[in-house]
Amino acid sequence: MRTDPAFYPDANVKRDQPYTARVKFFPSSFSGLTFFLRMGAVAVLLVTSCSAQDANQKAPNTILRLTLKPQRDASGQVEGMRVSYELMGRSKRRSAPLSLHFDTLQPALQRTQDQVTDLVAEDATGPITFRLPTEQRAGDAQNQVWQTTRPVRGSFHVSYFVPVAAPLTSKRGPHIDLQAAGKGVSGAFVSFLLAPLLQGNFELHVHWDLPAGQTAVSSYALGDFSRRITLKALRTMLFLAGPLETYPSPLSQGGISFYALGLPSEALAQIARWASKAYDAERTAFHGAAGEPFRFLIRSYAGGPITSGRADVGTFMLYMPVGTNPDPLALHSLIAHEMVHSLIKDLDDAPGDEGDWYTEGTADYFAIVLPRKAGLFDSCDYVTVINQEAAMYYTNALRNVPNQNLTKIMWSGRNAWTVPYARGALYFADLDAKLKEHHAQIDVLDLVNETSRRIRLGTPANNQVWREVLASRVGEWAVSDWTFMLQGGLMLPAGAFGDSVKSALISTGFFELGFLKPELLNTGFEVEQVQPGSAAARAGLRDGDTLTQSFDLNPSYRSFGGAITLHVLHDTVPKSVTYDPHLGFYPGMQWSLSSREGSISSCRKPS
Repeated sequence: MRTDPAFYPDANVKRDQPYTARVKFFPSSFSGLTFFLRMGAVAVLLVTSCSAQDANQKAPNTILRLTLKPQRDASGQVEGMRVSYELMGRSKRRSAPLSLHFDTLQPALQRTQDQVTDLVAEDATGPITFRLPTEQRAGDAQNQVWQTTRPVRGSFHVSYFVPVAAPLTSKRGPHIDLQAAGKGVSGAFVSFLLAPLLQGNFELHVHWDLPAGQTAVSSYALGDFSRRITLKALRTMLFLAGPLETYPSPLSQGGISFYALGLPSEALAQIARWASKAYDAERTAFHGAAGEPFRFLIRSYAGGPITSGRADVGTFMLYMPVGTNPDPLALHSLIAHEMVHSLIKDLDDAPGDEGDWYTEGTADYFAIVLPRKAGLFDSCDYVTVINQEAAMYYTNALRNVPNQNLTKIMWSGRNAWTVPYARGALYFADLDAKLKEHHAQIDVLDLVNETSRRIRLGTPANNQVWREVLASRVGEWAVSDWTFMLQGGLMLPAGAFGDSVKSALISTGFFELGFLKPELLNTGFEVEQVQPGSAAARAGLRDGDTLTQSFDLNPSYRSFGGAITLHVLHDTVPKSVTYDPHLGFYPGMQWSLSSREGSISSCRKPS
């Protein structure tokens, strides 16, 4: 790329001044992150015109032809995604400029080098130039907007390149960013998609330009595919592209199938055997069709120590750190959680909807009870995952924050974003127990399936649909309990989770690490603002200490007590800092095995 100073724009350039793809621009709103734009000799496809007016119009005859080519360096590692597309189906001339939108992924993620570069656009009258990109809100998304300096006439050509994201990020939201893994590339389409805001359904054709012997899998197909789709569904599509490991062999035409980048075939098979059984149990519970394809995708790269995932319709993407052997119980719980997302209809989580209590609460609740019902969790596993969920809730200092306030602080730290998960799960456990007490003929699974049915028939996916289901199928006592939960009321679901376990009230401390916003504790993390008098300070942790080993917070967050050890470099001297981050005495609830199941001590594995 050009680095000649002559290619940098004047610092006083006006915001509406046009520029072409030969400009290299550093937008101030992205804190020094670079956007590289230059004209290149890139072959592009012919398209018909589209305008910014499309944002308010349905385009039933619109056709989007998308060609995707992972670009590799000399060693074969993927550097990014080269994208070209054509948009067809316009019958009217438009007088407004065209705006293309690139999701910044904020606030859950923070883009760094994964920005639009090498942008080329052309219509029937010649090259297209763009104004300096700006940022705009669109619903709950934050978009970078590229607007043409004139209306588009006739055929419209678009080509650009998006480099892969940094593997270690300062924020780790959902696994939708563009990442290199196992000589391939993975993510969601939103990670690289720069497109107009098409409304309604349009016809999509996707072609993968890959080396011989490699293929791609996405939420909707293995390899190239065509389908009618919305822009929202296109953006959330998950994918892997490269030298895929697959299971079973041969791949099944229906049901669940597995694909991986960067994961050995033996590890893939081990995961697949458990996940296949869990999928069958969940599909049956949520009335899924037996032959409906379900694609389980895994990407493995050195992106931090915490195994996590992301679901789409009929698809699940699992991230696994390279070389790790995660706790099987934690991995199985994660798999069961994400598959719930794929099989039921979620509620919106945009401000004003605040549906994460349902979306994440149902996933956590059913990830506990459905594998148990299917015999995939024994009694020891079952009581363990219940108590992990309970600890994540009762040790959280934000557990009483009203639901409507959570979206405002959702990504401020782990305490904030885990509240809807655990509080929602314990709400559903409490509701199920009370339904049994009332000798109701239905349970929580029936209510959730009814909610999914209504959403599929067109009912808006917000809190009101759940209120209506409770009112019509249960009664006002259930609506009152639900309202109490949304207001931040403490969930104490005595008698929940069945006869094999029993609950007891306990006193527990809030989990507090004692320093500033520790969302991720990766190697190189520098400790800031250690709180005077905290357990961390008393143990010797100081501002400026730098982690020499990554630390997975999840086991500690899911425990009612116990010390943690951080390995840091203090004034060039390595040291270990050990302390218990659970502070205070607050009411909670813990579960143990019922007398017929034995005792917790019998669950301990021999060392």
